[in-house]
Amino acid sequence: MILCSHRRGFTLIELLVVIAIIAVLIGLLLPAVQKVREAASRIECSNNLKQLVLAVQNYHSAMNVLPPGLYAQDPGYVFTDNAPHVGCLTLLLPYLDQSNIYNTLDPAPGPSLLKTMPNGWWNNSTYFAAAQLQIKTFLCPSDPHPATEIGTSGTLYCDASDIIFTGYFIPNPIGALLGRTNYEPCAGAVGTGSNPFWGLYEGVFTNHSRVSITQISDGSSNTIFFGETLGGSGPPGPRDYAMSWMGAGCMATAWGLPRPPQWYTYGSLHTGGVVQFAFGDGSVRPIVAPIATDFSYTPDWWAWIYVTAYHDGGVVDFSALGE
Repeated sequence: MILCSHRRGFTLIELLVVIAIIAVLIGLLLPAVQKVREAASRIECSNNLKQLVLAVQNYHSAMNVLPPGLYAQDPGYVFTDNAPHVGCLTLLLPYLDQSNIYNTLDPAPGPSLLKTMPNGWWNNSTYFAAAQLQIKTFLCPSDPHPATEIGTSGTLYCDASDIIFTGYFIPNPIGALLGRTNYEPCAGAVGTGSNPFWGLYEGVFTNHSRVSITQISDGSSNTIFFGETLGGSGPPGPRDYAMSWMGAGCMATAWGLPRPPQWYTYGSLHTGGVVQFAFGDGSVRPIVAPIATDFSYTPDWWAWIYVTAYHDGGVVDFSALGE
């Protein structure tokens, strides 16, 4: 007797059906995975912002004032890159468990830098070496941090006397060496200055500022301390600039919150145009871009200006900010 066995395999059509079903399932699953990943990134980003506000509060406890936005030229003098331009985040290093980096800086950060280091932190060996380190707390996980086409910010500076917002960018390839940040302190509309109108809308962090928490008459829960920034529009297009944490200075807000963001505005790569901001009380709230344009004086623009200033007396309409 001869025994015969028969094994039935998949036909070509059956295989194609199975592959199609798997492709559909992957297509359905991928957005869910991306959504969960983005939610986790937003939580981590929110925690970074909370840590910055906590560090600022601890700085205040030690110094009785909030840290300045940056140490640039003497207050009242025109912008020049021949100044220290050491930013707020550098001063917060000891309050973020980064004393080992802070202690390498010579001369020590402070107002005396105008005399002891007058030619930019990028010309000082200890500052430049430290500036190349990447600090996780300063980075938003939703930003892939692509290579930049032009360079990295050495400083950002705004002046309410002349209504200017400017900066100094260190070109590649040197600029590409620098550690980045996605977070910038808020200088209000155009910082501080002699203009009586724009000076009313200054933020907490400006050039050589020394603001105490008791001076925030608008209330710390209504005043932005830090926000997200990119340095340009970013992916899928090329990134113009990146922001150096060593020189993260004063971010002005009178130019609005456009989408896509520009180097001179706050912005993020969170989905739905969401940009996260940390307030003085430690809360983190989303604001949805675009909600304002350059000097538009529309209700949403005013709501944006009010929430970035600290003593203007304006009532913040958070519903106008996309919440």
